[in-house]
This record gives sequence, C-alpha cells and structure tokens, in this order.
Amino acid sequence: MNLNTDFLQNMSGPLDYPLTNDYMFRALMQSSNDTLRHLLAALLPVPYEEIQSCEILNPIILGEAIDNKTCIMDVRVCMNNDRMINLEMQMYPYKAWPKRALFYLCRLYCNIERGQNYSEILPAVHIGILNESPFPGLNRFYSKYELADIENAENIEDIHIFTGDFSLRVLDLSQTDNVPENERSSERYLWARLLRATTWEEIKMLAEKNEAIREASTHLRILTKDEKIRLQCEGREMYEHDMATIRSEGMDEGIALGMSRGISQGISQGISQGQERVNQLNRRLLGDNRMDDLMRSMDDPAYQKQLMKEYGIL
Repeated sequence: MNLNTDFLQNMSGPLDYPLTNDYMFRALMQSSNDTLRHLLAALLPVPYEEIQSCEILNPIILGEAIDNKTCIMDVRVCMNNDRMINLEMQMYPYKAWPKRALFYLCRLYCNIERGQNYSEILPAVHIGILNESPFPGLNRFYSKYELADIENAENIEDIHIFTGDFSLRVLDLSQTDNVPENERSSERYLWARLLRATTWEEIKMLAEKNEAIREASTHLRILTKDEKIRLQCEGREMYEHDMATIRSEGMDEGIALGMSRGISQGISQGISQGQERVNQLNRRLLGDNRMDDLMRSMDDPAYQKQLMKEYGIL
C-alpha cells in the first residue's frame, strides 16, 4: 500500500494521543493490518514475508463507547492460522503483572474446542509492551520467556526447552535509550521508538529510516483527526487518572488507619482483609464461570468493588 505521506513535512509539536494510549494503539493495529504485521515481525521476530495473514479475533467498532466486555484493549491475533498472539499495551505499573500476563497467556493457549485433540492446540505468545520492567532491577529492553529445564543445565548450551509453543515476551519502552548503538538500526528498536514517540518530530525522523513506519504514521494522523477516536482516547486517559486517584486515596486511607491503630498492625490487617475479600470474589466468579468479569476485576478496582457488593462480600 502506497499512501501519501507528504503531510509529515508540515507536522510538528506533541502528539495529542501517542501510541502508549492503549485505545490509540488498538485503533492503529485494527485500522492497518500491514502495520500490525510489521510490528509483529519486529517483536517476535520473524521475517515480514512469512506473515501471510493476521486476523484480529476481538475487533471493536472504532469510535463507539467502550462497554464492559471491551474495556481491556489487548489485541488478540491469529497469525497465519497457526499461532495465537496477544498484544498488550500497558503503561500502568502493576506489581502483579507477571501473574496477570501468565493468566492471560494460559487462557490464550487453551484454544481448542470440545472434541478436538491436544495436537490441534495452536502455539500462544503474549507480548507485553510496558513502561518499566515487571522485575525491579532487571533492566532489559526485550525479554523472551519459555518453559525450560534448568535443573540439568550447567551452562546455557545445556538448557532444554520443554516447548516453544508457550511463550511470554516483554518489550520495556523505558529501556529504549539504553539499547546499544549497533542495535539501533533493528526493526524492533525503530518500532519501539515509534510506540514511545510523543512528538511528530520523532515520527518524522523514524519515517525517514523506515517505509513501514512512514505508512503507519499516515494511519496515525487519520486516527488523530477522527473526533470519535479522540473522545475514546481521552476517555481512556481519564479512566487511568481515575484509577490512579482511587488507588492513591485508598493508600492514604490505609496509612491513616495504620496511624490510628499502629502502623504495622493497621497495614497488616488491611492487607489481610483485602486479600481475603479478593480471594473470596475470585472463587465465586470462577464457580459461576464468569471469566470475563474475573479478568476485568483484575484491572478495574471500581468494578471489583461493584462485584463484591453484588456477592455480598462488602
């Protein structure tokens, strides 16, 4: 596809909604299949020519209000009809992100229907695009995790991979500036720079180096001009601000309670009671087979509180 990208010469200043906004990220991936293919080729990595098809399995109607079932903006893709991929743009620092990502990956791997045999399970890959390492002190730009035998490995060459069909990848955008100079011409690095870009000047510089990014920038400009898309991006930003405020206020209340009863006792008791309520809710949701509600409650404290009231836990 050859798009007119001359507009870039006249673009300047900050992006209203960069691709770290998960709605804008989702909108770009859904509106440009070629951009999606290039990004996957860079992140997996595989040659672009080997990606014959990318079908988004959870499309949304761009510009429409987000309902309960679409509040999670992950992009679930079936690539070449033989691999399942989940793309997650996550800028909020979840302490439980490793378990959350593993939970999502397990669900992605369970991709056969009743009556099918295990040999028909498609490989699954969860790719988390984060703004910091999920493991404090582990500062790595890109990581790949697979099941492996480490008990019998005296060195790296002895490590036996149990299977490559179950894989978790992490792209840490906060480490982009630490990528060695000899790797800064790689597709992965250039696409990471695009994902974290905040100005049109940055995008223009990248577009001069990469034709696929140049075409992606055209789709991005179209989306940023769409008022319905802008409203949804703004809504996602407000949602994140609200969640951050709720968490902060909850922490302030916990500190106040701790001071009145004794810091150590108050914090310990609050954590214990809160965790027991969460565990109780999770058991009830699992028992009722409400998996979508369970997944949403992990990301949405307000909705989690609503479910607790529904079950009489609060």
